[in-house]
Amino acid sequence: MADEGYTWAEMMAISIAHEMSDGEFGSVGAASHIPAAGLRLAQLTHAPDLTFFCGGSGAANPKIARLTESSADYRNLVTAEYQYSLDDVVDFETAVRFDFAFLGGMQIDKYGNLNMALIGDWAKPKVRGPGTIGLIFTGGFKTSYIYTEHHTPKVFVDKVDFVSGAGWLDGGASRSKVYRPESAGPRRVFTPLGVFDFEPVTKHMRVLKIHPWTTVEQIQEATGFELLVADDVQTVTPPTAHELELLRTRIDRDGVLRRYPTVG
Repeated sequence: MADEGYTWAEMMAISIAHEMSDGEFGSVGAASHIPAAGLRLAQLTHAPDLTFFCGGSGAANPKIARLTESSADYRNLVTAEYQYSLDDVVDFETAVRFDFAFLGGMQIDKYGNLNMALIGDWAKPKVRGPGTIGLIFTGGFKTSYIYTEHHTPKVFVDKVDFVSGAGWLDGGASRSKVYRPESAGPRRVFTPLGVFDFEPVTKHMRVLKIHPWTTVEQIQEATGFELLVADDVQTVTPPTAHELELLRTRIDRDGVLRRYPTVG
């Protein structure tokens, strides 16, 4: 299977799987088929006791064999181990019971703040989004992972027009002045171009790993602010035949992730 090539969406799912730890409990939002595939792949490889639920439906650990493009799809419930109610979810968030959540935004800034509300002036926005939705609960997760299918200067901006979901706020220790200490800011950012973290002191976004088809220079050109670069930037290893087989036969039989452009 490795000779057949792979798409950047499959590579993103595999990169996500590599970052997951066994025994953690987290959530994905409605439009989260790439993170969901990555979490399921982690369960099938090195993290069998990883637990995640689909925020759109409440389905816990759906044994997906045909990847749905929305976690709110009722088919996730059919194979789920359990269904959480909205009351359960809010209780978990207020008690900081979630180890992680996967979150995205129309805009993402250098400190990992997310905007899903609007772009432009509040009184007359250029773009109106769905609102803060689940991003308002970023204080209810021990950490978060940011993901996006688009890496452009319009998405990665110096400062978001509206903070729907708090990242590291203004950097440094600013988040600790607002949120409880057990709720940290984002840990990683996943895009079609690579994997990013946040420098420990400044909390400024930093290039951690690049995907095989890009370079640090190309990533910087696609970003609307100056990125930090880790001292030991790594190139992500291309998918193994075993990883692609699991994705394509146990998780994504309908080829949702294969509809994206092939890169390898």
